[in-house]
Amino acid sequence: MKREIQLPYGTDTLKFRVPEVNLVGVYSPQPVAACADQAAEVGHALTHPLDTPPLSEMVRPQEKVVILVDDHTRATPAAQILPPLLDELRAGGVRDEDVTILITHGTHRLSTDEEVRRKVGEDAYGRFRIEQHQCTDEESQVYLGLTSRGTPVWVNRLVVEADRCIGIGHIGPSPYAGYSGGGKLILPGAAALDTINANHSLVPLGFRQPGWVDLPCRLDIEEAAALVKLDMIVNVVLSQDERIVRAFAGTPGRVFQEGLALARQVYEVACPRGIDIAITSGYPYEFDLYQAVRAVEYADVVVREGGSILLVAACPEGVGGEDFYHLMADQTKRPDDFLRDVVRRNGMVTFSVLGYALARIKAEKRLHIMTEGISEVELEAMGFHYLRDLTGFGKPVRSGVDALLREYGPQARVAVFPMGASTIPVVV
Repeated sequence: MKREIQLPYGTDTLKFRVPEVNLVGVYSPQPVAACADQAAEVGHALTHPLDTPPLSEMVRPQEKVVILVDDHTRATPAAQILPPLLDELRAGGVRDEDVTILITHGTHRLSTDEEVRRKVGEDAYGRFRIEQHQCTDEESQVYLGLTSRGTPVWVNRLVVEADRCIGIGHIGPSPYAGYSGGGKLILPGAAALDTINANHSLVPLGFRQPGWVDLPCRLDIEEAAALVKLDMIVNVVLSQDERIVRAFAGTPGRVFQEGLALARQVYEVACPRGIDIAITSGYPYEFDLYQAVRAVEYADVVVREGGSILLVAACPEGVGGEDFYHLMADQTKRPDDFLRDVVRRNGMVTFSVLGYALARIKAEKRLHIMTEGISEVELEAMGFHYLRDLTGFGKPVRSGVDALLREYGPQARVAVFPMGASTIPVVV
């Protein structure tokens, strides 16, 4: 008997079959119901915040307000959160012309006009000043000090000079910081490249510890964010279809603490160790390889040495940049070489950190990929084994998965992660 499984893939789904005798389990975030009224949920959070006055009582007329919003690569439904938040600002006497929405890109590319429009919603797009943070624009940044771990903190001037600063984000899995949310809107969101590089040099200390938030990188983020007067944040926890389950508003620390407890219930899934083959989808971060490989990092913790990880990701935007491709394609680089790049600040530290993680994984396991957005030549150069049999939209696939099963024998143990980029395996 074989079980049919579906994986999200681009705008479609991919179907394949795994023998029941080999299938250890299919692991996804826990199904949770979205709230019935998203606007009402956000409104209630804003009028009943954690450790702060309600937003309408916090602000004053004539104050300049900056609203931080994460970018097009993140699932935060800012277009649903902004209307009740802006209503609260107006109730406090804040004029529309005194509000700036700042898209916090970190090191990501800037959003297109259409991506900004979708992110903030049609009404906000046409009514408010909208700026996009550029981490390399040193003239737009202000130095605030050093963290105890030596990270120099430069932050976008709009954030520092505002009378009030409010953040909008969601709490979900983050391969670098354990979970998103909290101070990540500041670092990496609104920080300088040098600040991001210094902070991300701490990431290797958390290798193979997904979901942990008491590691140096995450603690450094919160310390850096505390140098900014972030008056209130609104963080949401999302359902599998990216609708709001619960909204939290208040101080960054308290909101992250309360939201994290719920997020863990959603995204952390008990899985056995010793898996031979993990088949994992890059969804919902499959727009490029740089983002999608977080699914590989999560699956890695349950796959045995000598096992295989098959990443399924459409990657319509390709690899994620020429610099990232050339770094990954350098087959002479060992894990230590990537660490030296981090220490010496050779190139983008975020790329070198990911290169380090993938180099360690590739030294112990085989990486396979099914994608339509990247050429076979490029994939092989980066150390991925390309499975051309898995390229058809919605078509049952046999030979690709079957080939892996034959390689590992009749007792091969297979785990499937349909939302691999947002599923944190907890080894049991």
